[in-house]
Amino acid sequence: MINLKIIFGGIILLLVLFFSLNKKDDNLVVSFLNIGQGDAILIQMPQGENILIDGGEDNLLLSEVAKALPWWERKIDYIIISHYHADHITGLMELLNKYEVEHILTTNHRPVEDLLYQEWLVALARHNLKETIVQRGEKFILDDNLFWQVLLADDYHEDYNDNSLVVRLSFGKIDYLFMGDLSSEQEEKLINSPLIIDSEILKVGHHGSKYSSGEDFLAVIKPELCVIQSGEGNKFGHPHQEAIDRLQAVNCHIEYNQLSGLITVISDGQDWRLSPNK
Repeated sequence: MINLKIIFGGIILLLVLFFSLNKKDDNLVVSFLNIGQGDAILIQMPQGENILIDGGEDNLLLSEVAKALPWWERKIDYIIISHYHADHITGLMELLNKYEVEHILTTNHRPVEDLLYQEWLVALARHNLKETIVQRGEKFILDDNLFWQVLLADDYHEDYNDNSLVVRLSFGKIDYLFMGDLSSEQEEKLINSPLIIDSEILKVGHHGSKYSSGEDFLAVIKPELCVIQSGEGNKFGHPHQEAIDRLQAVNCHIEYNQLSGLITVISDGQDWRLSPNK
């Protein structure tokens, strides 16, 4: 009888610990994953939904997602694909084997002759998944003070970068802008858009390339934190000094995955802070 009481008590204790660890708080957590030369951003909503923007160029994505999510959490509610370059989608193929994915959002850009895209379609079919095409202006509302909106969803440019799906996430007074690899030339469309685009947190476009993050664009965005996702010693020389100079000119605090590793931004909807464990 004593042994049964000990076993029962142990089970109760484990259940209490599990649910206390699994309890969601009121913060929004945005993790810029350290996946080398590429983009991968994991967003953990206060209500528990998980959103993944892009997936890097290899299976390093899996270990980085595992660092950001608790071991028992195996669901990604939304995958948002900015565009179909290898450094944005390759890692997603293996992720489909390990996590339950509910929705995949993308533009109408379909590079049907691209071998990598064909592999992606095979991976989707294997898991009975289909992409949902989103349009500029489309809004996804999760709560009274929490939503994200599509700011740009072009699909006709020869350069895949300029087809980047641009998304703005708003949580209370704090806004996040995810630029994909959009060029300065296409940033003009955002500047002239009737949609609100200014944001406290900026995922810097095209890994800090000199061909993105133009002066006029930054003057409108007025970012406080600029995160550059690029790999150490990458062949493109990202980030370029010209882009860094423009970011510094608007007094934006810059964080680099290649220097800091995982970068995590936590917000309560009133303010934001960098995780001390980044």
